[in-house]
Amino acid sequence: MAKLEAIQNKTRATLEDVSNAFKAPKFTKAQIVKSNKYMARRDALNALLEADKPYSFTEVDGILKKFDKGGK
Repeated sequence: MAKLEAIQNKTRATLEDVSNAFKAPKFTKAQIVKSNKYMARRDALNALLEADKPYSFTEVDGILKKFDKGGK
């Protein structure tokens, strides 16, 4: 029985393990600006994104949406 519990404990993922597995990848400003996904928005992204901060696609989309509505 102790062996079975030891095996189960090794295979259980913690909440931190699961959240790390599902974190969105982050990219630098240079990578985002060069990407095909944002080809048409390069000028806006150059002005809006900070050079030393990593961004996920969700964050970039939010920044662009806010910019389109008139905010920075």
